[in-house]
Amino acid sequence: MNIDWRRMFQSTKAMLLRRGQSAQDADDLMQDAYLRLQRFSREHHVENPEALFMTTAFNLSIDAHRARKIRGDEVQPEDVELVDPQPDIEAGVLGRECLRRMDVCLGRLSDRTRQMVLEYHLEGLTYDEIAARHGLNTSTVHHQVSKALFRMAGWMHGWYP
Repeated sequence: MNIDWRRMFQSTKAMLLRRGQSAQDADDLMQDAYLRLQRFSREHHVENPEALFMTTAFNLSIDAHRARKIRGDEVQPEDVELVDPQPDIEAGVLGRECLRRMDVCLGRLSDRTRQMVLEYHLEGLTYDEIAARHGLNTSTVHHQVSKALFRMAGWMHGWYP
């Protein structure tokens, strides 16, 4: 039987690439399919080796997809980009300066207003919860926090990077 292996490999690889396999994965699947075809043909008569080869490669791609879905995608070391999570020196200096200036701005607020701003932004309390703590109307708390943030933004203008 005369088989045009080059054409068979090209068409099979094209099919695997259309199914979302990378070129390297497609080559690996075709190699595995070829080895299986060779093992099977030692003991059985294969009427159409091209069809069996393509079907085997197709089924192997399905199995590979299912395996990746179950255990997650494998990452190749060359695909990993190492990133230093630490900010660069300039960002660290600017960040500390911004925090220092924010502290100055918070210090300009009245004690009660500063407390409400911190409760809202740091503690994550709602306006209703802050109002209950301070014995105020919710709309009053909303107004005070909004006004304080607007004033702080004006004070910070041009200070932050």
